[in-house]
Amino acid sequence: MNFLGFRLEQNLKIELENSLDYDLIFSDNIAHFVEMIKSKKFDAILIEEKNFQEDALLNLIGKVVENQKKAITIILGETSNLNLVAGSLKAGAYDYILKPIPFKEIMKIIEKSVKDHKLLAERVDKQKSSGDKLIGQTKEIVEVYKMIGKVAKSMVPVLIVGERGTGKTSVATAIHQFSENKNKPFITINCLALGNDLIERKLFGYEKGAFKGAIIPQIGDLEKINNGTLHIGNVESLNLELQAKLLYFLQQGEFFRMGSADAIKSSARILASTNENLENLIIQGKFISELYSKLRVLEVNIPALRERKVDIPFIIDHYINQCNTELGTAVKGVSKPALKKILRYDWPGNVNELKNAIKSAVAISRGASILLEDLPSNVLGTSGIKNRDDGQIISLKEWIRAETLELKRLEKQDYYENIISKVEKELIHQILELTNGKKVESAEILGITRNTLRTKMNNYNLE
Repeated sequence: MNFLGFRLEQNLKIELENSLDYDLIFSDNIAHFVEMIKSKKFDAILIEEKNFQEDALLNLIGKVVENQKKAITIILGETSNLNLVAGSLKAGAYDYILKPIPFKEIMKIIEKSVKDHKLLAERVDKQKSSGDKLIGQTKEIVEVYKMIGKVAKSMVPVLIVGERGTGKTSVATAIHQFSENKNKPFITINCLALGNDLIERKLFGYEKGAFKGAIIPQIGDLEKINNGTLHIGNVESLNLELQAKLLYFLQQGEFFRMGSADAIKSSARILASTNENLENLIIQGKFISELYSKLRVLEVNIPALRERKVDIPFIIDHYINQCNTELGTAVKGVSKPALKKILRYDWPGNVNELKNAIKSAVAISRGASILLEDLPSNVLGTSGIKNRDDGQIISLKEWIRAETLELKRLEKQDYYENIISKVEKELIHQILELTNGKKVESAEILGITRNTLRTKMNNYNLE
């Protein structure tokens, strides 16, 4: 097999020579590289993204695809943004490997890749919106970028799965913007915010007299965006009747206006998103299994923010700049104590919650940095505490009062030790859960030594 490497580091070249049983050619000059791809056929091509401008890299991938129809092209990069990663895959690259990564892993990916000669051989439009919530540099978000690039080329349905606030609409928007139908309409419907009657009218349209108040006929979104993209958010909220009508459209490519017996053809692409486990809903009889199968021909899974906390500083910078423009402020960053508190918080509302927290903090900040006291109370951990007996959320003040009254009833004297020990035990327990039981990391977060942590864990039976 023939292998071509472009602008690779010397250590990687040596590792490739020692590991791959291929005919290897390395090029460090763009003119020589272009000459090679025009004059010789290769099975695998590895390109270092370093020092490349985005447009230049995408143009180079385009040249490779044009001249190397059967080659597997892999980009080895340090930059992680939607345009670059998704653009690389849509332009024709087989994979985008985010550094740092062990050399042996690179070898495995190359060897696996050459067995698969399926390429996305379409050009990428250079002007793309990155999506409001698709920000970061972790491997988790890069995998999302890669999936966007892969699914953008076809018109088949896509199911986008992720917790609330992770950016499902941003993913749907990006898929449309990277598609060949990007100049066609894109409409998103939030099924959670609308009743099923209104959703049916919006989706399918209606004839005059179809229901009380239908004075004139109205075309629906499926008719409006023929050859465009329709994003159905919170698809689990559709009732079974609407699910059946959507399934019919996906199967037959046609639908009926309300009050009409005449079928209407449409080539609208359906992107559906959910934060629910649809398989569980199928078991409960709340979701049609055939519809689930039709919707998830392709699937994009968005990681929760707590699974990619390394991305949080980048997201913060993005939203600070956005808020400065919107609010006319001049906040430049976040203080170290505030950033530590932000990174320790689990962000159950994901990127949406972080965005709102930053906007609130920027609005009340009195200086160039967001300080600890500028953060919302839930991030600071002062908003409330959970009463485990009935699940009710009560204030910290109320909890301490309740504990004090209980200690008084039991005629105990050491109020301080009893209350503080309960708080400390729960704190240590939650930090251990956060770090998956890693004691060194937990001790660092808590600001104590590992030996002290072990002692406290023994005292509280947390082993």
